[in-house]
Amino acid sequence: MANLVFKEMQSYKGTWVMYLILVIELPIILLVATLIWNTENGMKEGLWGLGIVVLIVSLVFMLLMLIRLETRIDEYGVKFRFFPFISSWRTFPKSQIRQIQIINYSPLTDYGGWGLKGNRTTKAYSIIGDEGILLDIGEKKKIMIGTQKGKELRSYLEDWLESE
Repeated sequence: MANLVFKEMQSYKGTWVMYLILVIELPIILLVATLIWNTENGMKEGLWGLGIVVLIVSLVFMLLMLIRLETRIDEYGVKFRFFPFISSWRTFPKSQIRQIQIINYSPLTDYGGWGLKGNRTTKAYSIIGDEGILLDIGEKKKIMIGTQKGKELRSYLEDWLESE
């Protein structure tokens, strides 16, 4: 088991979420452009408005494409970061983890959707999908980290838990 590491990086790039955002945002830009084109008065102000709408839509899209969830599990413990919101690694040493398991969950009903969710006792970090690592770190605190490599992670965790 020595020197074996599980790594995973998830993002919205190339997923159905990216295409859904494009399908929603492009018609909005076209609608605003059409309204400006058909307006006789205020063409200059309309172009400013179109520029602002395009800028906002582009910034939102770029932010969503920047978001990524990185997970690393090695002999020392579990680390993750949720860039750009959590840019430094959050680390849970193996000795601090009371229980670790792979779960299937419903993002909407269990955690209120994907992304960075939580309350005082449970935090959830997920990009897409319905599988995750549930860490019980004591003090009535649980951390759920989404994964898209459930099968590979199950196999890795069997060896990881045996190496204690």
